[in-house]
Order: sequence, then structure tokens, then C-alpha cells
Amino acid sequence: MRFRPISHSWVARHPEPIGVIEFLGGAFYGSFPSIAYSHFLNSLFEAGYTVIAVPFRFGFNHLAIAQGLLQERDQIRAELNYPSTIPHFWVGHSLGCKYIVLLETMRSILDQPSLLIAPDISDTRNALPIPSLADLLDRLHLGAVPNRQETQRRILDSSLFNLTALISFRQDTIAGTLAGSPNESDVAWFAQTLSRKQKANPIQQEIPGGHREPIAVRFADWVVRPPGHQGWLESICDRQLESLAIEMLSELTHRRQKLQPRPVEPLLS
Repeated sequence: MRFRPISHSWVARHPEPIGVIEFLGGAFYGSFPSIAYSHFLNSLFEAGYTVIAVPFRFGFNHLAIAQGLLQERDQIRAELNYPSTIPHFWVGHSLGCKYIVLLETMRSILDQPSLLIAPDISDTRNALPIPSLADLLDRLHLGAVPNRQETQRRILDSSLFNLTALISFRQDTIAGTLAGSPNESDVAWFAQTLSRKQKANPIQQEIPGGHREPIAVRFADWVVRPPGHQGWLESICDRQLESLAIEMLSELTHRRQKLQPRPVEPLLS
């Protein structure tokens, strides 16, 4: 897999793609996703997907950042010039999931399946280590927009999210786990909400690992984790995430085919 720059993103173009994946990572590692998530993205490429690793700047106006991602999407898709028969997917990790769900609440990614991995839709307090500074930013209206409660309301008010899958991790202390309270755990809240919206069997599963499980660089038959990660070296054979993600994308493709297709909406100027 070789990435090449298109617009502000890095694109690995598959010679015979079964789909196109636009990937958004976490708050820090999402600034260089083609490197930090290289093993995960390479696994998607080897499964037959063209992979678009989309870096994004750090900021608290998440709505504005999401709208900027739409512009990036349109520029890249114009360059790729794929036929409309090739499906497009969104895959996010941590904060990247928040941008994806905001795009869906704005009805900008209709009938484009999404896979949320350890979704984090946290407030300003969760993004900064100094609570007093976070409170000051919120009072000055410079904090996270929308906040967690507002983001949840947008999702609940939306009639979409029928093509959304969820992967979580049992040792995740940031996004939480399925066993947590929906009032505190973003994972538990999404699991509950998606189950109600999809009515049919929701596509969700929890596997061993911590919040940074997707961040891994491969060396031979091993992957190296980020500093501070318990079990920083892991055998490729022991990983569950990549095969599970590919399986869920396949199931999302199957469900999408049952829906009435709609064209991709261009960005309104």
C-alpha cells in the first residue's frame, strides 16, 4: 500500500476497489493517520478498499471542522473519479467518530455506511487536562461545539444512523465500554441509541483492548503500539480488530444494498 497526497489527505488507491473508505482518527494521532494507523489502514487496503486517510486540525469548533471535511471529501472524489456504483464508507476512531456523526446529522452522507471505533464525543473538560481552563473556555464560548449533550440531541433528532456499526474495547477508559452507564460511557450510549434506531440486529461488538487499540505500526509479523500502551508489542496473529472491521464493513455493504440508493450530495457553497 502506497499513499499519495490528494488535496490535504493521503490516498492509497486500490487497483480494483470494492469500496472507498474515508478514515478519521483521534485528536492527536488523527493529525498523521497514514502513519499512526498504518497497520489498520493497510488491512483495509488489502481487503480491497481504496483508503483515504484524512488529517484534521485540532480545534474546539467541531461543526466547522466537519464542514471542512466535506470540502475535502468533494475534492478527493472528483480526483478519484470513481463510478457511482462503488460504495463509500466512513470509518472513525475516537474523536474522528464525532465528525462522522455530525456529518450524518447534517444529512451530508446519506446512505454511506459508517463504522465507529471507540467513539468519543467528549466535552471541553475531557479534551484538556486542566478543568479550570476548560471551564473558562466554556464560559467564553470557546469550548467544544457542539458539546456531548448537544451532539447526542442531534443524533436522537436524526432519522438516520441505520447504516452505522460500532466496535468497542473492554479496557477502554476514555470512550467507555458496553457495560458502562450511558450517562458516562459514549460507547454504552451509542450502543443503546443505535439499537433503538436500527430496530433490527445492530452491528456492534466489544473485543479485548484499550482505547488506542487501532493505533499500531507493523514490523514483520508484529505490531508496535504507542508509548505508554500496555503490551506495546503484539503478534499479528493475536489481533482481532482488523478482521472484525472488515467483517462489519461487509455486513454494512449487504444492508446498504437493501436500501434505495441516493446520489452523493455535493457540498453547498
